[in-house]
Amino acid sequence: MFVAWAAASLAALTIPLCSSASAVADTPPVPAATTTVFQVPVRFVAGCLLMTVLACDYPPPLSTVTPSATTGASGVVTFAAERSATAARYCVAVSVNWRNLTTGVTGTTALGLVERDRSGPTGPGDRCRYAPATVVTGGGMIAAVADVGAGPPADGYQILVHPGFGTFAVP
Repeated sequence: MFVAWAAASLAALTIPLCSSASAVADTPPVPAATTTVFQVPVRFVAGCLLMTVLACDYPPPLSTVTPSATTGASGVVTFAAERSATAARYCVAVSVNWRNLTTGVTGTTALGLVERDRSGPTGPGDRCRYAPATVVTGGGMIAAVADVGAGPPADGYQILVHPGFGTFAVP
């Protein structure tokens, strides 16, 4: 009986003491970056105020800018925008007003225009490019409204037809 008890005790102690497995804390996975295109794009008209008909677009073309939001890091969003192909001469800045519907935090950011590289030929995608802007929104559901920038071109005008709108979740 003593031998059976000793063998059972030795077996019970051997498993936890001699096990080669070690406990490792699970690190939370880094969320993959997710890009959400705004459900409603920004539409606007921009034109010139020059007195000569030859220098202006008549009628001025309707332009579209589609904003997007990229999330990945906790509480951080990168806003970007892409303009549709157009023959319009004027590029206007885009601003994004956002609200975290979970926490109530709000903010505004501008997507400024990237200066064109004039050293070589200009392709259709080189005109009216926007610099992305990264903001700290905090985690939760975000609602964002985008519109054309505050100031019209120096020699022209801009008219907002309708603002852009998007909703997305931020980890």
